[in-house]
Amino acid sequence: MPIKSMKKFTIPRIIKFSILIILVLIMIIFSSRAAFKGIDIQPKLPELISANTLQPERSESILNLPVKIPLANIEKALNLNIPQTFVGTESDPTDLLSNDNLTYEINRKYLSIGTKNNLITFSVPISGTARIKGKINLRFTKIPVSARTNIVGTIFGDLSLGIDNEWNIQPNLNVSTNLTKADVPIKNVGTISIRSLLKKQVDKAINKEKPKLIAELVKNLNLKAEVTKQWNNLHLSEQINKDPSIWIKTEPQNVSFKEFDLSDGENVQSGIAIEMFVDTCICKEAPVINFKQLPNLTIQEQIIDKFLINLPVQVSLDELNKTLQSKVRGKSLSVDENLKFIVNEINLSALGEKILVKVDFKADKGNFIQGAKGILYLWGNIFYDQESNNLKVVELDYDVDTKNALLSSADSLLKPILLQQIEERLSFPLDQELIRAKDEANKYIQQIKLPPEIDANIEVKTIEVEKVVVTNNDIYLVLVADGNMSALLNLGSKE
Repeated sequence: MPIKSMKKFTIPRIIKFSILIILVLIMIIFSSRAAFKGIDIQPKLPELISANTLQPERSESILNLPVKIPLANIEKALNLNIPQTFVGTESDPTDLLSNDNLTYEINRKYLSIGTKNNLITFSVPISGTARIKGKINLRFTKIPVSARTNIVGTIFGDLSLGIDNEWNIQPNLNVSTNLTKADVPIKNVGTISIRSLLKKQVDKAINKEKPKLIAELVKNLNLKAEVTKQWNNLHLSEQINKDPSIWIKTEPQNVSFKEFDLSDGENVQSGIAIEMFVDTCICKEAPVINFKQLPNLTIQEQIIDKFLINLPVQVSLDELNKTLQSKVRGKSLSVDENLKFIVNEINLSALGEKILVKVDFKADKGNFIQGAKGILYLWGNIFYDQESNNLKVVELDYDVDTKNALLSSADSLLKPILLQQIEERLSFPLDQELIRAKDEANKYIQQIKLPPEIDANIEVKTIEVEKVVVTNNDIYLVLVADGNMSALLNLGSKE
């Protein structure tokens, strides 16, 4: 009997003890949740990092300058400097006469030029008269004679153009005379040919003028002076945008030359390729230009043209934030099975070289009891995903003050999965932004002003995103524009 009464007494005590433990646990959980409900995370706003300056974006371009020297100008120079009239007197020109003299006057017509085998060729008809006076030696007497004849023939020649490594054009001129009629008929003697004599005299007269003629050609074809002028002018800086202030600087580095070509029959053609650095920078003041003297030329068989330039185009943070709000405002993120993280508002700003993400949130622990609320400040890096054509904020981490605030009151919000879920939502398609950026880059390119004497044609074939950077507290897409750049340089075309 005593044993039975003891069992009846023990069971209720166990039940009461269990109920007590449950009540204690409920109180602990309730107090924990009540404490969590009151958490207000308000870390200090990170200090503004001083704006860094984007280092100049350097690219290398080749300006192709096809050179055209009109053959008409060379023809004009030859006509101005080859004598129009050849006159002279020669004593004792032939052994058939004694005390004889030859006088002649030869006139040339307009000289015309052509091309053959990469040579400038020319020919000009000549005509005139010659008179020979003297005495015929007979056995017992000398008979005076005086005879006149007409002269017909052609002056012909060729001109080749070379160039040395100091940009001096080296003309090589060859001239010769061919007389088809230059015979003097003398009664009782026959015909005396004076062709070789007159040819020698005409060739001598032309060769006497050759140095002057070559000097005049070099003067008219002063390639070095023109190239030096354009080389110097290509050291330039140009502001292509004011807000933000974007400058382009060009600095020529090397130059090459294609040998003269006469294949089109109307011009002496060549090409000059100027390799130059093209720098772009986001800067308030014009960048300093490093001047370089015109170097010696190198000869190349082919001249290529290449236009390559990096252009920074500003990304609209307002547009990114609008997109972000529509994607995440009011959305719930799962930190764990009990904790829901609800985004009230989220904003991006560019500070220094990083992206600051400000998250206004509330955290729900479930079971009718609300958790914490407040602000999180996160730092991240900007990244362009070429495959998806998306702009992303990656490598998120808590700001120091935010992390300290969470450690002291709500460390459950420090779980990596929360950063991962926020980061997944910081991805922005760039399709529309890239269209705008390409239009803006094209506008910048059209504002590049080369020297006025160079009528440059810049043909942009592709514009692609090379990278994205944060600078001056803004986000910039650095676009690379690829294409061709050429211009026409006419020499000797001025009257």
